[in-house]
Amino acid sequence: MAWTKAASHPLGGSAVYSRETTPPASYTDAVDHRTPRPPPSMTTSHHILFVATTVLACVLPASPVQSQYDPHPAGIDYREDYRNQFHFSPKSEWMNDINALIYADGKYHMLYQWGKAIRHGGYATSPDLLHWKDEGVALIPQESFLPAEAKRNVSGAQVYSGSGVLISGETAEKITGSTKEAMVMIYTGTKAGTCLAWSNDGGTTWHDYSGNPVANQTEGADPRDPCVFFHEPTGKWILALYENGTTLYGSDDLVEWKQLSNIDFGYECPDMFELPLDGNTENMKWVLHDANGSYLVGQFDGVRFTPEQETLVMDVGPDFYAGQTFFRPNLPSGDVIQIAWNDHWNGGIGESPWERNATFPVKIGLVTHDGKMKVTRTPIQAITTIYDDTTNWTNETITPEDENGGLLKDVRAEAFDLTATFDLSDSTAGQIVFRIANKEIVYDIEKQLLLGKSLKPDHDKKLTIRMLVDWSSLEVFSAGGVFSYSEQFAFTPDDESVRLFTRGGNVALEKLQLNRVKSIW
Repeated sequence: MAWTKAASHPLGGSAVYSRETTPPASYTDAVDHRTPRPPPSMTTSHHILFVATTVLACVLPASPVQSQYDPHPAGIDYREDYRNQFHFSPKSEWMNDINALIYADGKYHMLYQWGKAIRHGGYATSPDLLHWKDEGVALIPQESFLPAEAKRNVSGAQVYSGSGVLISGETAEKITGSTKEAMVMIYTGTKAGTCLAWSNDGGTTWHDYSGNPVANQTEGADPRDPCVFFHEPTGKWILALYENGTTLYGSDDLVEWKQLSNIDFGYECPDMFELPLDGNTENMKWVLHDANGSYLVGQFDGVRFTPEQETLVMDVGPDFYAGQTFFRPNLPSGDVIQIAWNDHWNGGIGESPWERNATFPVKIGLVTHDGKMKVTRTPIQAITTIYDDTTNWTNETITPEDENGGLLKDVRAEAFDLTATFDLSDSTAGQIVFRIANKEIVYDIEKQLLLGKSLKPDHDKKLTIRMLVDWSSLEVFSAGGVFSYSEQFAFTPDDESVRLFTRGGNVALEKLQLNRVKSIW
């Protein structure tokens, strides 16, 4: 059955996610150094991927499971050491890649990888992208470690990463048996292939598609992490798969897929979306990025992605991974909103009874900067609604003596949003230093490095630095969001000290605003 446009337009968005295995030994260096590659070559082939008649470990459940199955122990109050207060984390157990991000029924829905030994589909909802409710586990694979009452409701041994879309009309009828609007997660079922799971009751129950898998592994590749979106000009669903780089497929119905092209780019978790360059809707560009934030900017004609410049990186921090964007067509703002996994690649920071967390939601943009097209990441404006109080300073001189007191000597904050603008025109300082508890955030004026990463001041010698600081999370933004840095860090519990000082001389502070942020829990 071909898909046709109906009154309820079954458009597709994007969101794909992975990090189901420990990266190869060489990957840590790749993340640290991120050497950009030249524009990759393109190859195109045309063959059809159909559902197989014989599938390994694809056992279909007799009935759906309640998504609100709660695997968490009692007594969790979100006040544990290192528990972030305005970033999402699961009540307990391990989380990694964000998977399906969908707005439906007046709520934001987020599926993510949950469970360290066996990956499941963890589930959370939010009315505003800020206050998250842990809904337990929605997708429970065949080899789950959960007790028997947690019904194994999806295909595959584990639920590896994927993406989410919203459908209705004929597409929904083919998959769910009803034309009613439905959320669909396209995921990698290990030992099965690319599979579909769906819910048409607002996420209360999740079902496996009876025809899973919709695409199988191909010889000589380890395909996973399907990212699906709808391409309006061709009227096709597009699937970007981590497979010998990134392989693109097309479909009329999310079920039968035709290979379109391959591009030698990316390591895991592709995501792909369209943005106006410099806000000009007459100059639209496509962005293709992978799990560690490497990205290409170019054109997509419904078959091939053609890069127009070399590979760049959207986040230079050590812990950003598998950033994914919301299914866009019905998103209230219409913006490209991204959430990523904030991991600690060196073994964690000792958090318990949970491990790892998500980054704060950001709006993605695309601007011309230093002669190149660059992605910007900016915290969503809604953060202002959870400010507890705000303090402002203007026209101050920051000195080395401020290390023992200074401007921020009376500030007590553990979770806050801080923005500072400096005028470097007449600076005699060598470094600008923020000391937050046991962490120093340093800008080297001579070397033009922030946290060891390249950052030039503006043409008028102004430098603006924004920091989101939480109990175990540091996110730093500058240059209008072109500079983005994400790190999971063990800030000393109960240490509320904040200092701003210089080394080697003085610097002019034009303005500083510090907003303490309320807990979302």
